[in-house]
Amino acid sequence: MKTRIRDRWRNPEQQESAEKNGQALGYVCWQLALTAARNLHAEDFIYQDDVQRVAVIREYLVFLVHAADRLAFDTLEAHDRTAFVPALAHACAAQFQRNAAEVLGSGDYREQFIETLNRRNSHYGECSFTEGTPGYALLRAFSDHIQAIMGHDQTNRWVMDQVMDIDGPSVVKQLAKSMKNLGSGADSARNAPAVK
Repeated sequence: MKTRIRDRWRNPEQQESAEKNGQALGYVCWQLALTAARNLHAEDFIYQDDVQRVAVIREYLVFLVHAADRLAFDTLEAHDRTAFVPALAHACAAQFQRNAAEVLGSGDYREQFIETLNRRNSHYGECSFTEGTPGYALLRAFSDHIQAIMGHDQTNRWVMDQVMDIDGPSVVKQLAKSMKNLGSGADSARNAPAVK
Protein backbone atom coordinates (compact mmCIF):
# COMPACT_ATOMS: atom_id res chain seq x y z
CA MET A 1 0.00 0.00 0.00
CA LYS A 2 1.45 3.35 -1.05
CA THR A 3 0.96 6.79 0.43
CA ARG A 4 2.15 10.16 -0.74
CA ILE A 5 4.92 11.31 1.60
CA ARG A 6 5.43 15.05 1.91
CA ASP A 7 9.10 15.21 2.88
CA ARG A 8 10.57 18.29 1.22
CA TRP A 9 10.83 21.88 2.34
CA ARG A 10 9.16 24.44 0.11
CA ASN A 11 12.46 26.27 -0.31
CA PRO A 12 15.16 23.59 -0.76
CA GLU A 13 17.86 26.30 -0.75
CA GLN A 14 17.05 27.28 2.82
CA GLN A 15 18.72 25.04 5.40
CA GLU A 16 16.42 24.25 8.33
CA SER A 17 17.58 23.58 11.88
CA ALA A 18 17.98 20.03 13.21
CA GLU A 19 15.01 20.70 15.49
CA LYS A 20 12.75 21.77 12.60
CA ASN A 21 13.88 18.75 10.58
CA GLY A 22 12.97 16.52 13.52
CA GLN A 23 9.53 18.10 13.80
CA ALA A 24 8.90 17.71 10.06
CA LEU A 25 10.08 14.10 10.14
CA GLY A 26 7.59 13.44 12.95
CA TYR A 27 4.77 13.99 10.48
CA VAL A 28 6.48 11.69 7.95
CA CYS A 29 6.79 8.99 10.64
CA TRP A 30 3.08 9.35 11.39
CA GLN A 31 2.26 8.85 7.70
CA LEU A 32 4.54 5.80 7.51
CA ALA A 33 3.12 4.23 10.69
CA LEU A 34 -0.47 4.78 9.58
CA THR A 35 0.25 3.33 6.13
CA ALA A 36 1.98 0.29 7.67
CA ALA A 37 -1.01 -0.35 9.96
CA ARG A 38 -3.36 -0.09 6.98
CA ASN A 39 -1.11 -2.37 4.98
CA LEU A 40 -1.45 -5.13 7.57
CA HIS A 41 -5.21 -4.94 7.12
CA ALA A 42 -4.82 -4.92 3.32
CA GLU A 43 -2.74 -8.11 3.65
CA ASP A 44 -5.73 -9.73 5.40
CA PHE A 45 -4.46 -9.52 8.97
CA ILE A 46 -7.31 -8.68 11.32
CA TYR A 47 -7.57 -6.03 14.03
CA GLN A 48 -10.01 -6.92 16.78
CA ASP A 49 -10.65 -3.27 17.61
CA ASP A 50 -9.30 0.28 17.45
CA VAL A 51 -7.23 -0.23 20.61
CA GLN A 52 -5.24 -2.93 18.81
CA ARG A 53 -4.86 -0.80 15.66
CA VAL A 54 -3.64 2.22 17.67
CA ALA A 55 -1.17 0.02 19.56
CA VAL A 56 0.31 -1.19 16.24
CA ILE A 57 0.66 2.42 15.06
CA ARG A 58 2.43 3.28 18.34
CA GLU A 59 4.91 0.42 17.85
CA TYR A 60 5.66 1.56 14.30
CA LEU A 61 6.20 5.15 15.48
CA VAL A 62 8.56 3.99 18.23
CA PHE A 63 10.49 1.82 15.76
CA LEU A 64 10.74 4.72 13.29
CA VAL A 65 12.03 7.17 15.92
CA HIS A 66 14.67 4.64 16.91
CA ALA A 67 15.61 3.98 13.27
CA ALA A 68 15.85 7.74 12.55
CA ASP A 69 18.28 8.15 15.43
CA ARG A 70 20.38 5.26 14.16
CA LEU A 71 20.35 6.72 10.64
CA ALA A 72 21.32 10.16 11.94
CA PHE A 73 24.20 8.98 14.11
CA ASP A 74 26.90 9.23 11.43
CA THR A 75 25.50 12.18 9.50
CA LEU A 76 24.62 14.72 12.19
CA GLU A 77 26.97 16.48 14.55
CA ALA A 78 26.40 15.50 18.19
CA HIS A 79 24.75 18.85 19.07
CA ASP A 80 22.43 18.57 16.04
CA ARG A 81 21.51 15.01 16.91
CA THR A 82 20.63 15.99 20.48
CA ALA A 83 18.21 18.58 19.03
CA PHE A 84 16.93 16.37 16.20
CA VAL A 85 16.01 13.18 18.11
CA PRO A 86 13.97 14.77 20.94
CA ALA A 87 12.20 17.08 18.45
CA LEU A 88 11.30 14.02 16.36
CA ALA A 89 10.16 12.02 19.40
CA HIS A 90 8.02 14.86 20.73
CA ALA A 91 6.49 15.48 17.29
CA CYS A 92 5.58 11.78 17.04
CA ALA A 93 4.20 11.83 20.59
CA ALA A 94 2.03 14.86 19.73
CA GLN A 95 0.73 13.17 16.56
CA PHE A 96 0.01 10.02 18.54
CA GLN A 97 -1.76 11.93 21.33
CA ARG A 98 -3.97 13.86 18.93
CA ASN A 99 -4.96 10.87 16.83
CA ALA A 100 -5.31 8.30 19.63
CA ALA A 101 -7.56 10.70 21.58
CA GLU A 102 -9.71 11.15 18.47
CA VAL A 103 -10.13 7.40 18.04
CA LEU A 104 -10.07 6.11 21.64
CA GLY A 105 -11.27 9.09 23.67
CA SER A 106 -9.43 11.22 26.20
CA GLY A 107 -6.28 9.89 27.86
CA ASP A 108 -2.55 10.55 28.27
CA TYR A 109 -1.38 8.75 25.13
CA ARG A 110 1.65 11.02 24.82
CA GLU A 111 3.14 9.75 28.08
CA GLN A 112 2.34 6.17 27.05
CA PHE A 113 4.23 6.76 23.81
CA ILE A 114 7.31 8.27 25.51
CA GLU A 115 7.45 5.43 28.07
CA THR A 116 7.23 2.83 25.31
CA LEU A 117 9.91 4.64 23.29
CA ASN A 118 12.37 4.73 26.20
CA ARG A 119 11.69 1.08 27.08
CA ARG A 120 12.12 -0.10 23.47
CA ASN A 121 15.24 2.03 22.90
CA SER A 122 17.09 0.21 25.67
CA HIS A 123 16.45 -3.12 23.91
CA TYR A 124 16.64 -1.93 20.29
CA GLY A 125 19.93 -0.17 21.02
CA GLU A 126 21.57 -3.57 21.60
CA CYS A 127 20.66 -4.73 18.09
CA SER A 128 22.71 -4.14 14.96
CA PHE A 129 21.91 -1.45 12.42
CA THR A 130 24.46 -1.34 9.60
CA GLU A 131 24.73 0.61 6.39
CA GLY A 132 21.30 2.16 6.86
CA THR A 133 19.60 -1.18 7.45
CA PRO A 134 18.16 -2.69 10.64
CA GLY A 135 19.72 -6.05 11.46
CA TYR A 136 17.84 -9.30 11.93
CA ALA A 137 17.70 -8.96 15.75
CA LEU A 138 16.18 -5.46 15.56
CA LEU A 139 13.54 -6.49 13.02
CA ARG A 140 12.81 -9.60 15.09
CA ALA A 141 12.40 -7.59 18.31
CA PHE A 142 10.14 -5.08 16.56
CA SER A 143 8.01 -7.74 14.87
CA ASP A 144 7.69 -9.59 18.22
CA HIS A 145 5.94 -6.51 19.64
CA ILE A 146 3.57 -6.33 16.66
CA GLN A 147 2.84 -10.07 16.95
CA ALA A 148 2.10 -9.71 20.67
CA ILE A 149 -0.45 -6.99 19.89
CA MET A 150 -2.06 -8.82 16.95
CA GLY A 151 -2.18 -12.23 18.64
CA HIS A 152 -1.37 -15.72 17.42
CA ASP A 153 -4.71 -16.84 16.05
CA GLN A 154 -5.03 -18.56 12.68
CA THR A 155 -5.37 -15.26 10.77
CA ASN A 156 -2.64 -13.23 12.48
CA ARG A 157 -0.03 -15.87 13.22
CA TRP A 158 2.06 -14.84 10.18
CA VAL A 159 2.07 -11.10 10.92
CA MET A 160 5.62 -11.37 12.27
CA ASP A 161 6.89 -12.56 8.89
CA GLN A 162 5.12 -9.70 7.10
CA VAL A 163 6.67 -7.12 9.44
CA MET A 164 10.18 -8.63 9.45
CA ASP A 165 10.50 -9.41 5.76
CA ILE A 166 8.49 -6.68 4.06
CA ASP A 167 6.99 -3.83 6.10
CA GLY A 168 9.83 -3.18 8.57
CA PRO A 169 12.59 -2.85 5.95
CA SER A 170 10.24 -0.88 3.69
CA VAL A 171 9.43 1.82 6.28
CA VAL A 172 13.12 2.23 7.15
CA LYS A 173 13.99 2.63 3.48
CA GLN A 174 11.35 5.35 3.06
CA LEU A 175 12.44 6.96 6.34
CA ALA A 176 16.04 7.21 5.11
CA LYS A 177 14.84 8.75 1.85
CA SER A 178 12.68 11.29 3.71
CA MET A 179 15.53 12.21 6.05
CA LYS A 180 17.74 12.87 3.04
CA ASN A 181 15.01 14.94 1.36
CA LEU A 182 14.57 17.04 4.50
CA GLY A 183 18.32 17.49 4.91
CA SER A 184 18.62 15.40 8.09
CA GLY A 185 21.10 12.95 6.61
CA ALA A 186 21.00 9.18 6.98
CA ASP A 187 23.46 6.34 7.61
CA SER A 188 24.12 4.14 10.71
CA ALA A 189 24.42 4.25 14.53
CA ARG A 190 24.37 3.19 18.23
CA ASN A 191 22.10 3.87 21.23
CA ALA A 192 19.35 6.46 21.26
CA PRO A 193 19.31 9.14 23.95
CA ALA A 194 16.39 8.89 26.40
CA VAL A 195 13.53 11.28 25.79
CA LYS A 196 12.02 13.27 28.66
